[in-house]
Amino acid sequence: MERLIRIMNDDDRLALAWLTTHAGKLRVAEAARHLAHSGRPVFVSALCRYLGIWPPAPRRPIREAQDSTLADQHLAQIRQILAGSKAATAAAHHR
Repeated sequence: MERLIRIMNDDDRLALAWLTTHAGKLRVAEAARHLAHSGRPVFVSALCRYLGIWPPAPRRPIREAQDSTLADQHLAQIRQILAGSKAATAAAHHR
């Protein structure tokens, strides 16, 4: 069965393990054979779609909050520019 399924990374490996646990190895193998009719390995996501079940989203490490002072300053400048252009447009329409 493994030669019929394209494993690209650890997330795929974990998803396939979850899939075989919850759908059954036989059902996953039959789905893989059905989808790999062209001889090319199928993606784990294609198996999930075919079987109609999806594993939980992979857990990602939570990054620490980063200082966004510079980004906030740039956003404030953009808002000022946009507010100025809106005011100029509104004044032009009232003439």
